[in-house]
Amino acid sequence: MDATDLDWAFTQGWPGDPTLNGFVPQVGEHVFCYRPSDGATRCGTVDDNRAGLFLATCASGRVALTAARWAVTATPAAACA
Repeated sequence: MDATDLDWAFTQGWPGDPTLNGFVPQVGEHVFCYRPSDGATRCGTVDDNRAGLFLATCASGRVALTAARWAVTATPAAACA
């Protein structure tokens, strides 16, 4: 195992970043995100939840969010259609 593999294995033990409402979404989970400061919304599937919240959005894009600024709830993917 090389150093990169060891780093990856180590980081897999870290919990994800908590969101504004304390929810930590799991990788692969579909979520709806709301930012109270300006009313912005995003929905998509979580790609990574450490050092931010990384989504593959339902609008066929990718976005990185500061987890602590967003209220996040798990939702079915059909809810964003």
